[in-house]
Amino acid sequence: MVVGGGISGIQAALDLATSGFKVFLVERAPTIGGKMAQLDKTFPTNDCSMCIESPKFIECDRHPNIEILTYTEVDGVEGEAGDFTISLIKKARYISEEKCTGCTTCVEYCPVEIPDPFNQELSQNKAVHIYFSQAVPLVPYIDESCTYLKETKCSICEGVCKTNAIDLHQQPEKLTIKVGAVVLSPGYEVFDPKVRGDYGYGTIENVVTSLDFERLLCATGPHEGEILRPSDKKHPHKIAWIHCVGSRNVKEGANSYCSSVCCSYIQKQVILAKDHDADTEATIFHNDIRSYGKDFERFYKRTENLPGVRFIRSYVSIGREIPDTGNVTIRYATDSDGVKEDEFDLVVLGVGLAPPTKVHRLAEQFGIELNAHGFCKTNPINPIETTRPGVFVCGAFGGPIDIPESVMSASGTNALTGALLNSRRGRLARERVYPPERDVSQEDVRVGVFACHCGANIGRVVDVPSLVEYAQGLDNVAHAEEGLFICSTDAAQQISNTIREKGLNRVVVAACTPRTHEPLFRDTLREGGINQYFFDMANIREHCSWVHSKQKEEATRKAK
Repeated sequence: MVVGGGISGIQAALDLATSGFKVFLVERAPTIGGKMAQLDKTFPTNDCSMCIESPKFIECDRHPNIEILTYTEVDGVEGEAGDFTISLIKKARYISEEKCTGCTTCVEYCPVEIPDPFNQELSQNKAVHIYFSQAVPLVPYIDESCTYLKETKCSICEGVCKTNAIDLHQQPEKLTIKVGAVVLSPGYEVFDPKVRGDYGYGTIENVVTSLDFERLLCATGPHEGEILRPSDKKHPHKIAWIHCVGSRNVKEGANSYCSSVCCSYIQKQVILAKDHDADTEATIFHNDIRSYGKDFERFYKRTENLPGVRFIRSYVSIGREIPDTGNVTIRYATDSDGVKEDEFDLVVLGVGLAPPTKVHRLAEQFGIELNAHGFCKTNPINPIETTRPGVFVCGAFGGPIDIPESVMSASGTNALTGALLNSRRGRLARERVYPPERDVSQEDVRVGVFACHCGANIGRVVDVPSLVEYAQGLDNVAHAEEGLFICSTDAAQQISNTIREKGLNRVVVAACTPRTHEPLFRDTLREGGINQYFFDMANIREHCSWVHSKQKEEATRKAK
């Protein structure tokens, strides 16, 4: 059993399942994905976060040896290494995963709006909603703020659902599962500066956390990739970043350790902010820069050398909020001019990584020890081993680490679990069954073209409808369509269905990089019943929308 469905939990589940083990992937959120799903890009390559993670969602969903249990929490653990009995509570989603088609009609009709948890409450969503566009499972859930759940007054969603998938009387379900080993990957929480009122967060509207800023940057964020500040929805031109908020601080309520990723993700955010608006003035206040890792120093130098970027080594304090403009002043010290005070349109707090919520209950349930900082206590010689045999750890639960290290530690759990349960390998494993491959040798060429908006990564630069119209006029093209996210679960299924319904025998996907997506789409062709090598991919994101981000007509022409 893998507990936690972030990037490390997903990778651990895939490695174990491919090695011949039955895997239960347990996640307390309504979907797998974790914090990585909320990020816009990843450092130091600035690749799209979801373009890396989304294919793994579908791989998990399609894998015959992985059973995904979302909206589920561990209730109790008994037994020993090789023979654990784990009790789970599957919370009421109030929607049947088996009946729901993900059509979102219920979302359209729901009258209740709530702050969107995925967008860091920077925008509104409905009380019934899908957590995010590429969610797995692609099924809505009903929030506790629903009027029916609170006051039994409204049941509009139940009436408009054509598949009778909504059950407002659904109760939590208790499950008992026997497993041989456990991999803990519950991830982390970001430090909450609101608790202590650090730097005015929670009271000054234009002071946001770095995770809030990630959502502002993201094409699936509250403003579809436009950086607009919360107070007046205007573009900020002068932005300050403050390092080490909640980290490297011995005061009560803060954490004394370095979170290891903050320096680099702030540099990434500065680069992306400058990509959005080249005239942005960026000021980074820091204690010192700790960007360690392959090419991270070069990444720092790249940021430092950008025009309009200042790195200032100083502790800071928030001066005041200016009532007329909503701007925020910051006081800081300099070697030459003493204490100075500058005014900024937006202030971003570089918050550190903290242990996951309810970590002490988790440790008690699994009988493991925590270290002095509240993260999992591990074997110094083998940091994947916990203090209890048969229970392993990966990802940021073992301490603050970045995404590549999390993935590496996840693959390490496969080695240790495989050694422990080697005698049982393959007993419960099932082979993937594909439809019979169609013989197309005597057919006329029928090409299907699928163009992706990639949220706004492609769609805000390339004229995707024009691209689809152009493709429809090409020789041998039998079908062309566009989609918001071609790599989502429902879109991949739609491609398979279209191959069968339209008799397609060639497929071209115009989207992002084939490095992460080509295996997914080849597998989709096999699901559609044709040879996986009748596929080609046009990388219109890197080659067109990113290269020509300020030249929309040129980008569209090149994409064609």
